[in-house]
Amino acid sequence: MAHNRIRFSLVEYGAPVDLSREISAAIGMDRTKANSLLTDAGNRAASSLGLKYNPISVDAKGVRAIDFAGLIRLAPSLELEVAPKFLGLDDADAAWREDFFFLSTLSRHGQLLAAESLSASGGTPRDLSTLVARSITSMYEARQRRPLRSYRRVKEVDFFIDGDPDPVDLIFPSPDGFEQDLIRFDRRNGWNADIVAAARELLPEVSDPSAASSLVRLIEDLSPQSAPANRRKAIPARHRAWKPLHELSIDVLAGLGMNYKQGQAHAPGYLVATWRVWEDLLTVAARLAFGRSAVVTQKGFTLGSKTKISTGTVSKMSVFPDIVIEAYGAIPRMILDAKYKGHVERGQLRISEADIYEAMAFSKATGCNLVVLAYPALPGDEPQPVGTCTVFERAQVDMVEIVGIQIETRLISKTGALRKFATNLAAGVSAAFA
Repeated sequence: MAHNRIRFSLVEYGAPVDLSREISAAIGMDRTKANSLLTDAGNRAASSLGLKYNPISVDAKGVRAIDFAGLIRLAPSLELEVAPKFLGLDDADAAWREDFFFLSTLSRHGQLLAAESLSASGGTPRDLSTLVARSITSMYEARQRRPLRSYRRVKEVDFFIDGDPDPVDLIFPSPDGFEQDLIRFDRRNGWNADIVAAARELLPEVSDPSAASSLVRLIEDLSPQSAPANRRKAIPARHRAWKPLHELSIDVLAGLGMNYKQGQAHAPGYLVATWRVWEDLLTVAARLAFGRSAVVTQKGFTLGSKTKISTGTVSKMSVFPDIVIEAYGAIPRMILDAKYKGHVERGQLRISEADIYEAMAFSKATGCNLVVLAYPALPGDEPQPVGTCTVFERAQVDMVEIVGIQIETRLISKTGALRKFATNLAAGVSAAFA
């Protein structure tokens, strides 16, 4: 079972917190050393997420996290938990952790959560490792009736001839039988080895007895296996249903298991770039709400051209709106652009000028006069129904109408909530231009 660890918490973009004092009070560590641990953790997070800056700032005001969320190990017994700004921290109710994992996995493993195979039943685990374990075991149980098998060549010794023995061995067999080459079609392969290795990686981290028992059953069922292959080789088409489970297992082996490995460059833990999670959520929801054929994502539209004076070379200038929704029933053609920060970080609920300028460029390039800028709603006292859209500001420039909306995201991990999010999103953007 998981060892006792001390966990400290921050909210992304939240006010600075004097974590070095808290760490010092908890374990008696010098504050300078504590600040060094936090800075090093930020560097590992930057390396993991491809950021060019340290997303954990440490200064005289305290410690602040920006542009990422997740769980990262500071030291073998210390963890730092960063909650996304739109979920916040709630010590009385840990449902935000399941929401976070749901959204993170939706972004990285959309095929899994689009089917909503994770639910909030059975109580909310207190740690992300247990949620990952539940995900792995539930996917395995759903697929085990069609095992992930492949052919492999083996050498075996037996008096029963089942393969191709050496002719000399037929005359002079060993005490154990004839050595022969066989081709086996079974579950012993690199893909299953990765799944077993991921389950073993998670097992010491899991605090929930039921999840731990499910991991043990998975390990026993698939063993024996060779060493994990960490394979990126494609799973055969006949076994494509196993792809999401294998990819999640690879993520565990790459650090999702939250094992602390002193001195390694990558960040141990489960870390995500929050803006990407928000963009992916809106894309999945839009496709659920309007249909895949009506949703165009990240397509380039020509805005104009530019000429290099020295050579006379003319090149196109293109823009890439996140989502263009084609006319759908009573809903007119519109742009839905995912915005993550900039409208409330300074205490003002508004559309920034930079976002308006970008919206105008999108409108001109696409010929669409309706633009929705979609921001995640910040946590209030009580969650609204998931997917609830609230218009907070409008801008009109000639014929172009720009609407800023906030969307409630909390409790999206509940059963059926993703579909409800999509339904309320469709209703909200439709009402915005009514």
